[in-house]
Amino acid sequence: MNSHVSRTFVPTLPACAYSSPDRHRLEFDKIFRRDWIYVLHKSQLPESGCFETFDIGEVPLLIVRGADDQIRTFYNVCQHRGHILAEGRGQAGHFTCRYHAWTYQTDGTLRGAPGMRVEELPACRKALREVETYVRDGFVFVRLEPSEEDFEEKFSGFFDELHAKLPALSTLRFARRFTAEVDGNWKIMVENYLECYHCSPTHPALTELMCIPEFRVDQKPWYVSTSAPAGKPDNSAFSYTPHEGMQTDFTGWGLFPNLTFNIFPGQQNLLIFHMLPLSAERSVGICDYFFVDGQIDSEAEALMAWEGNILEREDNELIVSAHRGMRSGALESGIFVIDEANHAVTEAPLAHFNMLFERALARV
Repeated sequence: MNSHVSRTFVPTLPACAYSSPDRHRLEFDKIFRRDWIYVLHKSQLPESGCFETFDIGEVPLLIVRGADDQIRTFYNVCQHRGHILAEGRGQAGHFTCRYHAWTYQTDGTLRGAPGMRVEELPACRKALREVETYVRDGFVFVRLEPSEEDFEEKFSGFFDELHAKLPALSTLRFARRFTAEVDGNWKIMVENYLECYHCSPTHPALTELMCIPEFRVDQKPWYVSTSAPAGKPDNSAFSYTPHEGMQTDFTGWGLFPNLTFNIFPGQQNLLIFHMLPLSAERSVGICDYFFVDGQIDSEAEALMAWEGNILEREDNELIVSAHRGMRSGALESGIFVIDEANHAVTEAPLAHFNMLFERALARV
């Protein structure tokens, strides 16, 4: 059989779509304001009053576990004069604005404002502005603007697959976060993590950690699943000791619009990588690592050191280079290789996600 029969080619987005400020603004309004965006895991807020700040582009958010144990998300903006309310992460019984000392409870209600009674204020000033929040298996997603799209309808299949592949999911806890800003468009970053065509040429250690020729892709309407058998336990990425109950595959998922979940061979583990635009030509990648009870042993340390310092550096260099080429004027667009027979080569998920991007931009 001719192997080329199954191979076709489709164009990428227009090259200008990766650097246009107008396109960036449209994507932010139509995608990042209206789709579910992952922010953190509930284990990052272990007790009442624990909070963490998180930015989606220029939108500052405050995620809090309240006294009633409920996790809520607010715009991290005082309702008096717009001052940013909280910084970083921590634990607090209330939040006091540094500008004029307006003070809010952990459920977002205004507790006090110097020189006036709370009841005399307009109703819209008596509480922080809340953001829609959805928690699934401990993973916290937010949506800045309401939409009729149902979270479970889009992603319940992914969570079923995650449970099946990760038996220890309920015992995993947040361990560490790595953050890196990159001079490249967020869509180039997403595209890079949805295919393994580039793995053999650019990730030498990864070729020992997983059997790339056996890489498989399973495409769903709103996410894609990828998998490959583990390679050698003693490899140049990180070594692990084979044992009963270990992860025997590399498994990954890409969720629309900007999120990947990844399981590496070895102990029970999970890496969540979220990609966010800072501008049309600059992005931030956030890697969250999870292990059983959040415990970091020598194997976990080695995994994070390789993934965070080597694999991510290799990928970031690719993203920067691809972005420079797309903005150079040398191409009207690139092409995606679609190969139904060779999943280690196919870029079909990228074409699918770009179709979803374009469909999102057409929303009324």
